[in-house]
Amino acid sequence: MNDRNGVQAFETSEYRARLDKVRVSMSKAGMDALVVISQANQCYLVGYEAFSGDEPQGVLVTLDDDPYFILRKMDADAAADAGCWLPPDRVISYAEVYVGGSTEVSAWEAIGQFIKGKIGSSARIGIELSGLGVFSCPKLVGALGVQEPLNGSDLVSACRLVKSERELLYMSEAAAIADRAMLAGIDKIAVGARHCDAAAAIMSALCTGTDTIPGGPPPIPPFIRGGKLANAPHQYWIDDVFVADQQYYFGIGASRHRYVAPMTRTAHLGPITPHRKIQHEGALAGFHAVVEELRPGATCADVVHAFQTAIRPYGLTKDSRLGYSVGLDWLDGPSLVTKNDAEMLANMTFLVHLGFYERGDLYMLSDTVRVAENGSEAMSKVPRILFERPV
Repeated sequence: MNDRNGVQAFETSEYRARLDKVRVSMSKAGMDALVVISQANQCYLVGYEAFSGDEPQGVLVTLDDDPYFILRKMDADAAADAGCWLPPDRVISYAEVYVGGSTEVSAWEAIGQFIKGKIGSSARIGIELSGLGVFSCPKLVGALGVQEPLNGSDLVSACRLVKSERELLYMSEAAAIADRAMLAGIDKIAVGARHCDAAAAIMSALCTGTDTIPGGPPPIPPFIRGGKLANAPHQYWIDDVFVADQQYYFGIGASRHRYVAPMTRTAHLGPITPHRKIQHEGALAGFHAVVEELRPGATCADVVHAFQTAIRPYGLTKDSRLGYSVGLDWLDGPSLVTKNDAEMLANMTFLVHLGFYERGDLYMLSDTVRVAENGSEAMSKVPRILFERPV
């Protein structure tokens, strides 16, 4: 039965099932209550898709009742319009006077005081401490009246690793939008064309979506680099034009209800040099080895070992991580590194990110891959080729 309202991304029953998983983890960790600070985790539990700037907000999860969502008044008044499934009496506002430092009392103190009134100071309280700053943490903890709160920073995130069918649907839709945006960007690569014009084509496609899937605001602007500055792996476009005999990478991600499926492709202006061809062939061999190894029961370390074995005959090395779990608001779990023995589970999703960082010869290829029982699969349909653009 569909019990969603017009803007709710998931059925209420799915949110309740997520809460049940979190409560099991809370009980194992000895918690009576958990204060959720991460906005991604708040979205996961209560469906609220709007983004807050520096205005504090928190979700109180207890073992036996619906959560409370505490946020500034102007946002609380419209929480349902932003996808929140909670009934109105569970959405609690604090006064606007707490916003912008106009009072000596912090909004974190107002949130803490409300929570204390609901659960009492004797409750065993967990807090997502990693989401609090050095100034906000003592204010919240002090208002709660607890001496040593339990650290619940990774508790909800761990429950997000295995995706539901609807989560996977949104990620596949995000991948379809990203595919169209990638091709739109590659089509703009030409000698003398500006990087910003390629970025504009990508951004337009991300916002437009496809004929059947509405676009939306991208989680981050596209990464575009190449030429003499081709060793910069996490940079946006610059005031430059595309140059013949250079290669350029585009790293992008679309968003569907804050779920993303990022991807990267590399394009070459003019005939591809032998060294760059080897980079691509090695990356492709590594990618196929990773997809083959990404199966239930394998570990992150197993995946990295398979990749390193595959690229060795090409004379290539990679010392940065191979990728990471991805989903709601991009990164959401373990990384693919040699010393990580976390096991793969069916319906986990990883950004497999293959990059060889050489000045002037940087090459990148990445895809979001779903771990499946009978063979993993990449979500992008864009060919994994080194695109050759005419000069």
